[in-house]
Amino acid sequence: MAKEEPTKLSGEYRAVDAEYRRKVAVINARPKLETGIFVFWGALDVVLLFTFVTGVLVYIVSGSFIDARVNASILDNVRASHAGVVRVAPDGLALQDAKSASVVAGKYDLYATVENPNTEWYATFDYQFVFDGGETEIMSGFVNPGDKRLLTDINVSLDRRPSGLRIVTTNLVWSRVDRHTVLDTAEFLAERNGITVDEATYTKDLTVGSEQLARSTLTFTNQTAYAYWNPEFLVKLMRGSTILSLSKVALPELQSGEKRTVEVRWFGEVPPSGTIAVEPQIFFFDESVYMDPGDESGQDVRR
Repeated sequence: MAKEEPTKLSGEYRAVDAEYRRKVAVINARPKLETGIFVFWGALDVVLLFTFVTGVLVYIVSGSFIDARVNASILDNVRASHAGVVRVAPDGLALQDAKSASVVAGKYDLYATVENPNTEWYATFDYQFVFDGGETEIMSGFVNPGDKRLLTDINVSLDRRPSGLRIVTTNLVWSRVDRHTVLDTAEFLAERNGITVDEATYTKDLTVGSEQLARSTLTFTNQTAYAYWNPEFLVKLMRGSTILSLSKVALPELQSGEKRTVEVRWFGEVPPSGTIAVEPQIFFFDESVYMDPGDESGQDVRR
């Protein structure tokens, strides 16, 4: 019996069969592929949702701790800042008891000592003398760093010597020395507080009518490198440590290196002899007290 030969398929038939099989495979795999895509998409949604929820919770919890730390640090900074302010804050002015000196009948010199214990702060303020049944006019005052001097109201008209006398300050303003312009406060003051009194005499040899008056002659020398518009000085007539009378002198347009002599007359019940003390009344931190540098010689007389 003859052996049958397998039928040979043509190339065209084989190509059609391969295309058919491929399309059948794609059709059979499509449901599985779609199912896999939906499963992957669902899993991705779950992961994204979990990440979002976790992120929100972590943000809220972490934020609460951060807020707590920030608030704590702010409070610490406030306390530290307050402690720093308190540490460098100026001490109050030291005011001693006010006193009075009789000039002539119905006239009194009122005075009180003020001291600034701060070496890096200066102050401006208003002051007045208050006593039983009255008060003086309000006056402006100042005090340089580390300064101790008298606040005065001279030649006040009163019916009798004031009792219960005291001094009251208001509108006190503290200012710290600016380190951008003043590197050393002590040196700054020493350079400007060099107007010396070379001579201060007191005699009771002046006669006006039947009254014998006293007078003082004072010689000032400006040994600083600065010229001043109108520097004032408080002149105290003293017997021992007691102030008998007060007066003020001003030296208009006092140039650097200039020497000037002035005379002060004393009225009322003054002793035949006494001593003279002089206090400068110059607010060195007020730029308006200095003359224009263009009007000065610019020569430092201390050299």
